[in-house]
Amino acid sequence: MLDRDKMQEEEIHLRDYWKVIIKRSNSVLTFFSVLVVVVTIGTLTTTPVYRASTRVLIDRENQNVANLRDVYYDFYSEDYYHTQYELIKSAAVAYKAVKNLNLEGNPEFNPAAKKMSEGFLSGLSRALGSIFGGKKTSDDTVKDDPAVPLAKKVQGGLRVEPVKNSRIVNISYEYHDPKLAAAIANGVANAYVEQVLDIKMGAAKQAVEWMSKKIDEQKRTLEDSQKALQEYMKNKDVVELENKEALTPQKLQNLGYQLVLAEAKRKDTEALFNQVKNLANNLQEALTVPAIAGDPVMQSLRTEEIKIEKDSMEMSKKYGEKHPQMIRLREDLRALREKMSSESKRIITSIKNDYELAKARETGLRNSMAQGKGEAMVLSEKAIQYGALKREVESNQQLYDALLKRIKETSLIEEVKSFNIYIVDRAEIPKGPVRPRSFLNILLSIIVGAFGGVGIAFFLEYIDNTFKKPEDVEEKLALPLLGVVPYIKQTEIPDGNFETITHTNQKSTISETYRALRTSILLSTPEPVKSIAVTSSVENEGKTTTAVNLAITLAQMEKMVLLVDADLRKPKVHSVLGMDNSIGLSNFLARQVVQNMIKASEIPSLSIITAGPLPPNPSELLGSKRMKEFLDIVNEKFDIVVFDTAPLITVTDTTLLSDLVDGTILVIRSGRTTFDIAKRGVKLLRDINAKVLGVVLNSMDTAKEGYRYLYPYYYQYGSEKEKTV
Repeated sequence: MLDRDKMQEEEIHLRDYWKVIIKRSNSVLTFFSVLVVVVTIGTLTTTPVYRASTRVLIDRENQNVANLRDVYYDFYSEDYYHTQYELIKSAAVAYKAVKNLNLEGNPEFNPAAKKMSEGFLSGLSRALGSIFGGKKTSDDTVKDDPAVPLAKKVQGGLRVEPVKNSRIVNISYEYHDPKLAAAIANGVANAYVEQVLDIKMGAAKQAVEWMSKKIDEQKRTLEDSQKALQEYMKNKDVVELENKEALTPQKLQNLGYQLVLAEAKRKDTEALFNQVKNLANNLQEALTVPAIAGDPVMQSLRTEEIKIEKDSMEMSKKYGEKHPQMIRLREDLRALREKMSSESKRIITSIKNDYELAKARETGLRNSMAQGKGEAMVLSEKAIQYGALKREVESNQQLYDALLKRIKETSLIEEVKSFNIYIVDRAEIPKGPVRPRSFLNILLSIIVGAFGGVGIAFFLEYIDNTFKKPEDVEEKLALPLLGVVPYIKQTEIPDGNFETITHTNQKSTISETYRALRTSILLSTPEPVKSIAVTSSVENEGKTTTAVNLAITLAQMEKMVLLVDADLRKPKVHSVLGMDNSIGLSNFLARQVVQNMIKASEIPSLSIITAGPLPPNPSELLGSKRMKEFLDIVNEKFDIVVFDTAPLITVTDTTLLSDLVDGTILVIRSGRTTFDIAKRGVKLLRDINAKVLGVVLNSMDTAKEGYRYLYPYYYQYGSEKEKTV
């Protein structure tokens, strides 16, 4: 069951997509046609281009001259191959190829060669110019050289493509002449080989000259650095510097460790001394200190004191306080406590001595540490200078040895033997062009045109925020849809009068839609509607046409209908019905004496009140008590009164009138009225608590939107006489 629902939902979505494509079919077909035509014309008119390729092997080489490992980077890195690719595409190689192939005199490649046939006068002119014109500079020679622009032309069509996971490179050239394309591809490969040879031979020669000159300079530099090192060792008395430099950090580390221990011990003894230094005459307080109470001698005396106190308590119970033994025990106790006091002072003195000793040791270690740091600084300065001089001597010695070795091993002949670039396959004349690919281009244009056109259709649909179908009305405005008036071309109307089509052509589809609108309005409320205001958010949405045709269809029900043009700013009803507008609603509201204000029309049961002369204050007139009096009068005389009003957003006239009538109808135009504008119009009506009967969707292209089924059978009942609802 769920799968069936899901399939139905997907089918609906695809149908909606198809509707969008059909609706925007003009945009799809336009984009498709333009793209296919442009691509087809461009493909058929493009000059065919041929590509010829030469395969070149760039192998690893045994670099003898420039392989100074202390001077140059690795010659076989990835940068080497990228350098070779750029060298192939360089202007120097292209220039050499132009010269080797004599492309300057080839009229196919150089159109200017056709004009280079010199007559007697042109040759004489150039000869005189060379005599009297002075000597040309190198820049002038380059500018006048015709091979320079031809070399740039060769560079423009040249392509270098390395074969993956190999050292083979394809050198390709594209040109509209297949023979010339193959010749230039081979010429560039040959020019590249010659250019590499020139570079190698020049590099070898320059390397030998440079090393011969450099070795003399390096020898003098080495001797100077050796003399500087010896002079420094002599002046600074540097002997066994490396051993001293190694021992000094270890010595400082040991001193630092001892200093930390000494500082900790000093803090401990200082804290203990501060605790006991004032307890020399207070034995009881001194015994509370663990350092004093824990002393073995003090513990022994304390044990003896406790024993005497115990014996004294037993004797006092047995003999009394004045007994000789009691006197002796008290004397022993007093002597023992004096001894304990003396021992306490001794312990305090010992603690003080320990503190002084720890303090002195800490001070001594700090002095040794400071002295060691000073020595280390001096030694470090000597070591830095000594190391710099020593490294300079070693570096100069190594460079001198390398240069001396290389200049003995290198020769120009060996360089030529170490050549590593080979032409594997020469370019052949291509049999077919590489572009344009006519079939592929046209096929791609068809595919891209189709998808691009569909994409444009969906994009236009996405950015189109106007009302297009009936569902948009209830979804965006939360108002009932009273009717849909389909779009019809002016040529489809026999007499060309669309504004009164419900009278002139009652059997048409449009007439049936207005009759359906009439029925929806009459059934929209349980109570009869006496007065209706027809309005729109902005201009040109069809409110006047809707009001006129609605009034006609109501009159066709044999009701007494009055059509009032309440748009006192841009009235149109009199123009539509061909009536005089000299007297109308504005005259009545201005309390002028009016006669024949209500005009009969050619349509039975339909009367008209035009707007009248344009007043300076329409809003004040429509919101006045006079307007209420007007409504009371016409409501008594007619069955239904239809007002054609001004747009909502433009002015406040309609909001004032909508508060007085029984119901208001909002007309929106399909494909033109945006959601935001319609919402603003509805908000204005709701702010005054106006009774909105619903919305009329005007000028909807039912065929384009896929609503052909809305009014297919009008001809079966359009001519029948309507009964009163």
